[in-house]
Amino acid sequence: MSERRGFTLLELLLALAILATLLAVAYGGVIQFMQSRSDLDAAINAQAKLRRIVEVFTQDLRSAVFGGLSATPYPSGNASISFALIEGGAGYPVLPHDSGNNQSFKRAAEAKIVVLAGALSGVGIARGDEVLMVNNLGDGVILPVTGVNPVGGEPNRWHVVHAGCGNTIDYTPNTLLFRVRTLGFRFDPTTRRLVYREGGGEEVPVAFDMERFEIHYVYEGAFGDTVTDPPGGAFTPGYDFTRPTGAPPYQVAEVATGKTYTLRRLSLVLEARFSSRGRPVSRTYTAQVELSANTQYQAKRIVPCE
Repeated sequence: MSERRGFTLLELLLALAILATLLAVAYGGVIQFMQSRSDLDAAINAQAKLRRIVEVFTQDLRSAVFGGLSATPYPSGNASISFALIEGGAGYPVLPHDSGNNQSFKRAAEAKIVVLAGALSGVGIARGDEVLMVNNLGDGVILPVTGVNPVGGEPNRWHVVHAGCGNTIDYTPNTLLFRVRTLGFRFDPTTRRLVYREGGGEEVPVAFDMERFEIHYVYEGAFGDTVTDPPGGAFTPGYDFTRPTGAPPYQVAEVATGKTYTLRRLSLVLEARFSSRGRPVSRTYTAQVELSANTQYQAKRIVPCE
Protein backbone atom coordinates (compact mmCIF):
# COMPACT_ATOMS: atom_id res chain seq x y z
CA MET A 1 0.00 0.00 0.00
CA SER A 2 1.54 3.29 -1.17
CA GLU A 3 2.03 6.14 1.24
CA ARG A 4 0.04 9.35 0.44
CA ARG A 5 1.43 12.72 1.37
CA GLY A 6 0.50 16.40 0.63
CA PHE A 7 2.54 19.40 -0.45
CA THR A 8 5.27 20.52 1.81
CA LEU A 9 5.18 24.11 3.02
CA LEU A 10 8.12 24.96 0.76
CA GLU A 11 6.38 23.51 -2.30
CA LEU A 12 3.19 25.40 -1.47
CA LEU A 13 5.04 28.70 -1.08
CA LEU A 14 6.89 28.10 -4.34
CA ALA A 15 3.62 27.37 -6.18
CA LEU A 16 2.03 30.50 -4.74
CA ALA A 17 5.04 32.58 -5.82
CA ILE A 18 4.83 31.23 -9.37
CA LEU A 19 1.08 31.90 -9.45
CA ALA A 20 1.58 35.45 -8.16
CA THR A 21 4.22 36.08 -10.84
CA LEU A 22 1.92 34.80 -13.58
CA LEU A 23 -0.98 36.90 -12.29
CA ALA A 24 1.23 40.00 -12.13
CA VAL A 25 2.40 39.50 -15.71
CA ALA A 26 -1.15 38.89 -16.90
CA TYR A 27 -2.47 41.89 -14.96
CA GLY A 28 0.24 44.14 -16.39
CA GLY A 29 -0.62 43.00 -19.90
CA VAL A 30 -4.33 43.64 -19.33
CA ILE A 31 -3.64 47.10 -17.90
CA GLN A 32 -1.34 47.96 -20.80
CA PHE A 33 -3.95 46.73 -23.29
CA MET A 34 -6.71 48.75 -21.61
CA GLN A 35 -4.54 51.88 -21.60
CA SER A 36 -3.68 51.46 -25.27
CA ARG A 37 -7.34 50.81 -26.06
CA SER A 38 -8.35 53.94 -24.15
CA ASP A 39 -5.87 56.07 -26.10
CA LEU A 40 -6.97 54.50 -29.38
CA ASP A 41 -10.68 55.02 -28.69
CA ALA A 42 -10.07 58.65 -27.71
CA ALA A 43 -8.02 59.25 -30.85
CA ILE A 44 -10.66 57.62 -33.08
CA ASN A 45 -13.41 59.71 -31.49
CA ALA A 46 -11.38 62.89 -31.95
CA GLN A 47 -10.66 62.08 -35.61
CA ALA A 48 -14.33 61.31 -36.23
CA LYS A 49 -15.33 64.61 -34.62
CA LEU A 50 -12.91 66.58 -36.78
CA ARG A 51 -14.02 64.71 -39.91
CA ARG A 52 -17.67 65.53 -39.23
CA ILE A 53 -16.83 69.21 -38.83
CA VAL A 54 -15.01 69.22 -42.16
CA GLU A 55 -17.93 67.44 -43.85
CA VAL A 56 -20.41 70.06 -42.62
CA PHE A 57 -18.10 72.88 -43.66
CA THR A 58 -17.26 71.53 -47.12
CA GLN A 59 -20.83 70.54 -47.96
CA ASP A 60 -21.90 74.18 -47.78
CA LEU A 61 -18.73 75.59 -49.30
CA ARG A 62 -18.93 73.41 -52.41
CA SER A 63 -22.36 74.92 -53.08
CA ALA A 64 -21.12 78.51 -52.87
CA VAL A 65 -22.40 80.66 -55.73
CA PHE A 66 -19.82 80.49 -58.53
CA GLY A 67 -17.11 79.70 -55.97
CA GLY A 68 -17.16 83.25 -54.67
CA LEU A 69 -16.18 84.17 -51.11
CA SER A 70 -17.66 87.20 -49.40
CA ALA A 71 -17.38 89.42 -46.34
CA THR A 72 -20.94 88.88 -45.10
CA PRO A 73 -21.57 87.97 -42.30
CA TYR A 74 -17.84 87.63 -41.49
CA PRO A 75 -14.72 88.82 -43.31
CA SER A 76 -12.94 85.89 -44.98
CA GLY A 77 -9.49 85.07 -43.63
CA ASN A 78 -7.57 82.47 -41.64
CA ALA A 79 -10.12 82.19 -38.81
CA SER A 80 -13.42 83.01 -40.55
CA ILE A 81 -15.08 82.70 -43.93
CA SER A 82 -18.34 83.71 -45.63
CA PHE A 83 -20.09 82.75 -48.84
CA ALA A 84 -23.55 82.65 -50.40
CA LEU A 85 -25.81 79.78 -51.45
CA ILE A 86 -28.42 80.10 -54.20
CA GLU A 87 -31.95 79.86 -52.81
CA GLY A 88 -34.01 80.14 -55.95
CA GLY A 89 -33.33 78.78 -59.47
CA ALA A 90 -31.62 80.57 -62.30
CA GLY A 91 -30.64 84.21 -62.08
CA TYR A 92 -32.88 87.03 -63.27
CA PRO A 93 -31.55 89.31 -66.06
CA VAL A 94 -30.78 92.83 -64.82
CA LEU A 95 -31.58 95.81 -67.03
CA PRO A 96 -29.36 98.92 -67.33
CA HIS A 97 -30.26 102.10 -65.47
CA ASP A 98 -32.74 104.38 -67.21
CA SER A 99 -30.17 107.15 -67.60
CA GLY A 100 -27.70 104.85 -69.33
CA ASN A 101 -25.01 106.18 -66.98
CA ASN A 102 -22.94 103.48 -65.27
CA GLN A 103 -22.18 105.67 -62.26
CA SER A 104 -25.89 106.27 -61.92
CA PHE A 105 -26.43 102.49 -61.89
CA LYS A 106 -23.79 102.00 -59.20
CA ARG A 107 -25.40 104.61 -56.95
CA ALA A 108 -28.99 103.47 -57.52
CA ALA A 109 -30.75 101.82 -54.57
CA GLU A 110 -32.72 99.50 -56.83
CA ALA A 111 -32.16 97.05 -59.65
CA LYS A 112 -34.62 96.45 -62.46
CA ILE A 113 -34.99 92.77 -63.35
CA VAL A 114 -36.93 90.74 -65.90
CA VAL A 115 -39.30 88.16 -64.38
CA LEU A 116 -42.10 86.44 -66.28
CA ALA A 117 -44.61 87.00 -63.48
CA GLY A 118 -47.78 89.04 -63.24
CA ALA A 119 -47.92 89.05 -59.44
CA LEU A 120 -45.39 89.54 -56.66
CA SER A 121 -45.89 85.97 -55.49
CA GLY A 122 -44.44 84.75 -58.77
CA VAL A 123 -41.21 86.75 -58.48
CA GLY A 124 -39.69 84.63 -55.71
CA ILE A 125 -38.02 87.60 -54.00
CA ALA A 126 -39.53 89.46 -51.04
CA ARG A 127 -38.69 92.03 -48.42
CA GLY A 128 -36.11 90.67 -45.97
CA ASP A 129 -34.42 88.42 -48.53
CA GLU A 130 -30.83 88.79 -49.67
CA VAL A 131 -29.85 88.83 -53.33
CA LEU A 132 -26.54 88.57 -55.13
CA MET A 133 -25.98 90.58 -58.30
CA VAL A 134 -23.08 89.45 -60.51
CA ASN A 135 -21.89 91.19 -63.66
CA ASN A 136 -19.99 89.74 -66.60
CA LEU A 137 -16.68 90.95 -65.15
CA GLY A 138 -17.04 88.64 -62.15
CA ASP A 139 -17.88 91.43 -59.71
CA GLY A 140 -20.64 90.58 -57.25
CA VAL A 141 -22.51 92.46 -54.54
CA ILE A 142 -24.84 91.22 -51.81
CA LEU A 143 -27.95 93.38 -51.45
CA PRO A 144 -30.52 93.32 -48.59
CA VAL A 145 -33.99 93.53 -50.13
CA THR A 146 -36.29 96.17 -48.63
CA GLY A 147 -39.03 95.93 -51.25
CA VAL A 148 -40.10 94.51 -54.61
CA ASN A 149 -42.36 96.60 -56.86
CA PRO A 150 -43.67 96.26 -60.42
CA VAL A 151 -42.35 98.76 -62.97
CA GLY A 152 -45.25 100.91 -64.12
CA GLY A 153 -46.25 100.38 -67.74
CA GLU A 154 -43.67 97.63 -68.29
CA PRO A 155 -45.00 94.09 -67.92
CA ASN A 156 -42.65 91.46 -66.47
CA ARG A 157 -40.35 94.18 -65.14
CA TRP A 158 -39.75 94.50 -61.41
CA HIS A 159 -37.78 96.84 -59.16
CA VAL A 160 -35.79 95.09 -56.44
CA VAL A 161 -35.26 97.84 -53.87
CA HIS A 162 -32.40 97.83 -51.36
CA ALA A 163 -32.75 101.15 -49.56
CA GLY A 164 -29.68 102.45 -47.78
CA CYS A 165 -27.02 101.35 -50.24
CA GLY A 166 -26.34 101.37 -53.96
CA ASN A 167 -25.84 98.67 -56.56
CA THR A 168 -22.10 99.23 -55.95
CA ILE A 169 -20.81 97.30 -59.00
CA ASP A 170 -20.74 98.28 -62.67
CA TYR A 171 -23.50 97.23 -65.01
CA THR A 172 -22.46 95.00 -67.91
CA PRO A 173 -24.46 92.96 -70.41
CA ASN A 174 -25.50 89.60 -68.91
CA THR A 175 -25.65 90.95 -65.37
CA LEU A 176 -27.76 88.53 -63.30
CA LEU A 177 -29.49 88.69 -59.92
CA PHE A 178 -29.99 85.67 -57.63
CA ARG A 179 -31.87 85.15 -54.39
CA VAL A 180 -29.27 83.80 -51.98
CA ARG A 181 -28.65 82.82 -48.39
CA THR A 182 -25.48 84.23 -46.87
CA LEU A 183 -23.67 82.24 -44.22
CA GLY A 184 -20.32 82.10 -42.51
CA PHE A 185 -18.13 80.23 -40.05
CA ARG A 186 -15.91 81.78 -37.38
CA PHE A 187 -13.48 80.24 -34.91
CA ASP A 188 -13.18 81.85 -31.48
CA PRO A 189 -9.88 80.77 -29.85
CA THR A 190 -10.97 82.21 -26.50
CA THR A 191 -14.02 79.97 -26.15
CA ARG A 192 -12.53 77.26 -28.41
CA ARG A 193 -15.77 77.14 -30.38
CA LEU A 194 -16.52 77.07 -34.09
CA VAL A 195 -19.70 79.05 -34.73
CA TYR A 196 -22.04 79.32 -37.69
CA ARG A 197 -24.12 82.32 -38.65
CA GLU A 198 -26.73 82.74 -41.35
CA GLY A 199 -27.45 86.25 -42.63
CA GLY A 200 -28.24 88.59 -39.76
CA GLY A 201 -29.18 85.76 -37.40
CA GLU A 202 -27.58 84.69 -34.15
CA GLU A 203 -24.37 82.69 -33.94
CA VAL A 204 -24.89 78.96 -33.51
CA PRO A 205 -22.04 76.79 -32.11
CA VAL A 206 -21.26 73.81 -34.34
CA ALA A 207 -18.13 72.51 -32.57
CA PHE A 208 -16.71 72.76 -29.06
CA ASP A 209 -13.28 72.24 -27.45
CA MET A 210 -11.34 73.07 -30.62
CA GLU A 211 -7.68 73.91 -30.22
CA ARG A 212 -7.22 75.15 -33.76
CA PHE A 213 -9.27 75.88 -36.86
CA GLU A 214 -7.33 77.46 -39.71
CA ILE A 215 -8.34 78.29 -43.26
CA HIS A 216 -5.59 78.80 -45.83
CA TYR A 217 -6.14 80.05 -49.36
CA VAL A 218 -4.31 78.21 -52.12
CA TYR A 219 -3.63 80.10 -55.35
CA GLU A 220 -2.51 78.23 -58.46
CA GLY A 221 -0.39 79.42 -61.38
CA ALA A 222 -0.72 78.53 -65.05
CA PHE A 223 1.68 75.57 -64.72
CA GLY A 224 0.29 74.12 -61.50
CA ASP A 225 2.65 75.88 -59.10
CA THR A 226 0.90 77.17 -55.99
CA VAL A 227 1.24 79.81 -53.32
CA THR A 228 -0.68 79.78 -50.04
CA ASP A 229 -1.93 82.96 -48.38
CA PRO A 230 0.15 85.17 -50.72
CA PRO A 231 1.85 87.81 -48.57
CA GLY A 232 1.33 91.48 -49.25
CA GLY A 233 4.37 93.20 -50.72
CA ALA A 234 5.37 90.12 -52.69
CA PHE A 235 1.96 89.90 -54.36
CA THR A 236 -0.59 92.42 -55.54
CA PRO A 237 -3.27 93.19 -54.61
CA GLY A 238 -2.21 92.66 -51.03
CA TYR A 239 -4.56 91.09 -48.51
CA ASP A 240 -4.17 90.49 -44.77
CA PHE A 241 -5.37 86.93 -44.18
CA THR A 242 -4.72 87.08 -40.43
CA ARG A 243 -6.74 90.29 -39.87
CA PRO A 244 -9.21 90.32 -42.77
CA THR A 245 -11.57 93.18 -43.50
CA GLY A 246 -13.23 91.84 -46.66
CA ALA A 247 -12.77 88.87 -48.98
CA PRO A 248 -9.53 87.54 -50.54
CA PRO A 249 -8.81 88.58 -54.14
CA TYR A 250 -9.70 86.09 -56.85
CA GLN A 251 -6.34 86.62 -58.59
CA VAL A 252 -2.97 87.97 -57.47
CA ALA A 253 0.18 88.84 -59.38
CA GLU A 254 3.70 88.18 -58.12
CA VAL A 255 5.52 91.50 -58.02
CA ALA A 256 8.94 90.07 -58.92
CA THR A 257 7.85 87.99 -61.92
CA GLY A 258 4.43 89.29 -62.94
CA LYS A 259 3.02 85.74 -62.81
CA THR A 260 -0.70 85.47 -62.15
CA TYR A 261 -2.13 83.10 -59.54
CA THR A 262 -5.84 82.25 -59.20
CA LEU A 263 -7.65 81.15 -56.04
CA ARG A 264 -8.53 77.48 -56.57
CA ARG A 265 -8.95 75.76 -53.22
CA LEU A 266 -8.94 76.06 -49.45
CA SER A 267 -6.70 74.14 -47.08
CA LEU A 268 -8.19 73.39 -43.66
CA VAL A 269 -6.30 72.53 -40.48
CA LEU A 270 -8.26 71.41 -37.42
CA GLU A 271 -6.93 70.35 -34.03
CA ALA A 272 -8.82 68.92 -31.07
CA ARG A 273 -7.44 68.20 -27.60
CA PHE A 274 -8.91 65.45 -25.45
CA SER A 275 -8.10 63.75 -22.16
CA SER A 276 -6.93 60.15 -21.99
CA ARG A 277 -5.93 58.59 -18.66
CA GLY A 278 -5.76 62.04 -17.10
CA ARG A 279 -3.35 63.54 -19.62
CA PRO A 280 -4.05 65.84 -22.59
CA VAL A 281 -3.62 64.42 -26.10
CA SER A 282 -4.01 66.35 -29.38
CA ARG A 283 -5.09 65.19 -32.81
CA THR A 284 -4.85 67.18 -36.05
CA TYR A 285 -6.93 66.77 -39.19
CA THR A 286 -6.23 68.40 -42.55
CA ALA A 287 -8.36 68.64 -45.68
CA GLN A 288 -8.53 70.52 -48.96
CA VAL A 289 -11.70 71.88 -50.56
CA GLU A 290 -11.90 72.78 -54.24
CA LEU A 291 -13.86 75.94 -54.96
CA SER A 292 -16.68 75.50 -57.44
CA ALA A 293 -16.37 77.03 -60.89
CA ASN A 294 -18.79 77.98 -63.64
CA THR A 295 -17.87 78.15 -67.32
CA GLN A 296 -20.03 81.24 -67.89
CA TYR A 297 -19.85 83.10 -64.58
CA GLN A 298 -17.14 83.35 -61.97
CA ALA A 299 -17.58 85.51 -58.90
CA LYS A 300 -14.09 86.95 -58.66
CA ARG A 301 -15.04 89.20 -55.76
CA ILE A 302 -18.20 89.64 -53.72
CA VAL A 303 -18.57 92.86 -51.77
CA PRO A 304 -21.24 94.27 -49.44
CA CYS A 305 -23.31 97.09 -50.87
CA GLU A 306 -22.21 100.67 -50.29
